[in-house]
Amino acid sequence: MSIEGKIIPNDGEGETPASPRLTRRHIVMGGALLAVSGLALARTPKQRYPGLSDKQYEALFPRQFGSWRTATVSELVMPPESDLANKLYQHILTRTYLNDRGQSVMFLAAYNNVQLNNVQLHRPEICYYASGFSIDESRPYDIALAPNETVYARAVKASMGSRVENILYWTRIGEEMPQSWSGQRLSMTKANLEGYLADGLLLRMSVIDPDFDRATEQMVGFIKDMIAHTGPKTHALMTGLV
Repeated sequence: MSIEGKIIPNDGEGETPASPRLTRRHIVMGGALLAVSGLALARTPKQRYPGLSDKQYEALFPRQFGSWRTATVSELVMPPESDLANKLYQHILTRTYLNDRGQSVMFLAAYNNVQLNNVQLHRPEICYYASGFSIDESRPYDIALAPNETVYARAVKASMGSRVENILYWTRIGEEMPQSWSGQRLSMTKANLEGYLADGLLLRMSVIDPDFDRATEQMVGFIKDMIAHTGPKTHALMTGLV
């Protein structure tokens, strides 16, 4: 209540409250809070990989190498819903490559320089299933690039009606290549515990062919040839290996 402009505390006693005093207890508590805040800041994962422009990203992948060249037609199965794709990836590069024997490989490289729990690479089995394909086979497939260099991929066979599509892909999370969804989440967690936000790459090839083994062999030869014709930056981006 107020009388002639003065504030009268309504506490039943009619006394003004005592002014707060800075005590040793307050100092100790404040110091502890600052320490906790500093630790939390120090433990916040840092972004390790810088962003790339669309032009820089596209330039990393050769349009022509060996006997392969890019074509203008593409039948790639894309992640469902464009909004989802935009959220998952900063860059999505799609191309179809043809060689001098008339063989074709559909190629996709999707990238985000930060992987979070709610922003993760989509594994192709999800995209194909959402697009109406049945997943007939999906298994780990290791690709030996050199005696001490292996890409840990997956080979997938998907079908819809008469269309049989064979997919060879890998995901790279930071410096690891998890071959399963659970492994992908584990790789993200490990990166965060080490103090950084991992980047993520999905590299996928596909060939329409009823012969799974023949198509997989063709894609292995294609990607080995591509990697052999790239520089260190592209090599590191694609494989995490230098």
